Amino acid sequence: MNWNAVLPEIVLSIAVLIIFLTDLFFEKRHYKFGMFLSGFAPILALLSLPFVSFPAKAFFDVFYVENTNIIGKGILYLITSLSILSSYDYFKRKNSEYGELGYLMLVSSLGLSLLMSSANLGLLFISLELSSITLYILIGLFRKDYLSKEASYKYLVMGTVGTSMLAFGSVFYYASTGSLFLKRYSETNSLFLLGLLLILSAIALKVSSVPFHFWTPDAYEGAPTPITAYLSTAPKLSLYFLLVNMASYFSHMKVWFVLIGLFALLSMFYASFVAYAQKSVKRLLAYSSIAHAGYFLLGLVSVDKTLSSALLFYVSVYTFAALGSFVILAIFEKRDGFSHTFSDYKGIGRYDTLLASFLSLFLFAMIGIPPMALFVGKLGIFMGLLKLDLMLLAVLFLIFSLISAGYYLRVVVYMFMESGEKRWHKLHLSSGETLTILVCLLAIFILGLFPNLLYELIIKGL
Repeated sequence: MNWNAVLPEIVLSIAVLIIFLTDLFFEKRHYKFGMFLSGFAPILALLSLPFVSFPAKAFFDVFYVENTNIIGKGILYLITSLSILSSYDYFKRKNSEYGELGYLMLVSSLGLSLLMSSANLGLLFISLELSSITLYILIGLFRKDYLSKEASYKYLVMGTVGTSMLAFGSVFYYASTGSLFLKRYSETNSLFLLGLLLILSAIALKVSSVPFHFWTPDAYEGAPTPITAYLSTAPKLSLYFLLVNMASYFSHMKVWFVLIGLFALLSMFYASFVAYAQKSVKRLLAYSSIAHAGYFLLGLVSVDKTLSSALLFYVSVYTFAALGSFVILAIFEKRDGFSHTFSDYKGIGRYDTLLASFLSLFLFAMIGIPPMALFVGKLGIFMGLLKLDLMLLAVLFLIFSLISAGYYLRVVVYMFMESGEKRWHKLHLSSGETLTILVCLLAIFILGLFPNLLYELIIKGL
């Protein structure tokens, strides 16, 4: 057994056990210390990555480590740490200091870390469910709030459908190939096509792609906002790193191109227009996530180094923009009576100019305005599609990206150009919230000005 290959996962597992046991004995007044302990655990996992020898395999070859998923895991651990550190003050203000918050997020990240290294559908199923089950609990963490419980239940029901599709898809995959290992397959028998359809549909549900997106707006709106920040970033990052690996095995098949292209176009079209009808900023960002699912899926229509590297770069920097946005929304929500309707955002730039400005920068980044890093990601996907002579997809990608600018700018207009009736008091930022916002801002600007810092690492790993 090659234990070195699973070193970061071992670190996370030990941390989960330690934090779980200490939570049994800690009183409520030690909640802040427990959260800092939880936030430090992913950093230890991140620091263990340079000691992992790769490429390597473990657990009878169902688990593999190579350069690309090492990069993905590094970003995942950083996002997890920031999500935990930025959430403790929010839950304290809401009088919901649950000690299980920290280790549940670590368990979810452990599942996502295993997911990125899955070379077998069995491990893929277990790791995805390990993450999903903890997310169902985290979304319903406001135990006395109806919307939180409703969101958790809806995601549970939809997630169960995804679980069933993945399980049935794996059965058909095994029936046609004689193995659960992901491998190149050239025959086009009906069992294999049905299996691939079900597996891709299950993953499309998890990445919020149309037509499996219905849980997303309700889950994003009903969940505690720091949980929404984690939900909108970490699982998406891991799943796209997984999909890039899957594309290397199946993208030569016409059915892969048709399914991925269809999911991408439906997501971009639907979300780009429905987002304009939203009355809640939180739901608007949920539809933004659905639209981005379409953008990301375009990077999977074919295996090409330019396209795949652009996708991985794009989804990596997107996680920082999305995390920063939701952390600021969580800070706003610490005010009594703040509900994320557009009326609540009217004139908020006059009372919290700095926070409103930071939120605007994150929204500009999602539009793809240079010099922010998401512009580089979008440009890379556009050029990759042109390189493969997929002109129609490239033009549609450009059109829907331009359409999306309107609903992001609508939030900025409400914050700075509308006058509101409500007079909000000044907010106190915790050290974790301040750190998260600064790291996310630095990430999107530095990687926008110097994209090769990450781009070259991804290209070398592919």
